[in-house]
Amino acid sequence: MGVLNAFKFRMNTLAIVLIPVCIAIDWAGHALAQALHLFFLDSIGTVLGGLLAGPWVGGLAGLLTNILSSGSTDPIAWSYCGVAFAIGVVAGIGGYYGWHKTWPGRIALYVLIVLAASIISTPINIGLYGGGSGVAYGDAMYAALVKSGWPTWLAAYLDEASADIPDKFITVVVATAIYFGLPNRYRALFSVWRRSPGEPEPAPAR
Repeated sequence: MGVLNAFKFRMNTLAIVLIPVCIAIDWAGHALAQALHLFFLDSIGTVLGGLLAGPWVGGLAGLLTNILSSGSTDPIAWSYCGVAFAIGVVAGIGGYYGWHKTWPGRIALYVLIVLAASIISTPINIGLYGGGSGVAYGDAMYAALVKSGWPTWLAAYLDEASADIPDKFITVVVATAIYFGLPNRYRALFSVWRRSPGEPEPAPAR
């Protein structure tokens, strides 16, 4: 079954309780980013949820964060629900394979999250907002590239990626730091999502 094992639905009460905690972390990060005009910082809880409890918890935390934000602090957040869900799923797959436990794995997790966020966001940016990401320096770069004759899709992707590369670096570093800052006994409570009875735990990435 390989990676499909990560998607076995093993939601328990603890995992359900974790979702609003992840949403609160996402909300706080995004509020800070908006106040200081920094990147996005709205996926730290989403990634943490994925690492702790799998792709369903991570994905739902990201999805619900955007739905709630769209009705309050960030009206355009609904457009990026798919992006948030994808980030949580990628983090959950990383958690299943233990990527966050090794440096090569952390780099792989970071790269995949950046790719998921930037690739899915780009057509949304083009379709709804003319190609801009909403980050000032990225949008300035986008305008300059389009003026110079670059294809719109490539300029829009570079605009989005220029924000996602530093933003998701901070996200993965902080989420991983929180994960390892939790007591071992607490993290162990979530390990059941990794396997069924008798199913060996997957080896971490090397």
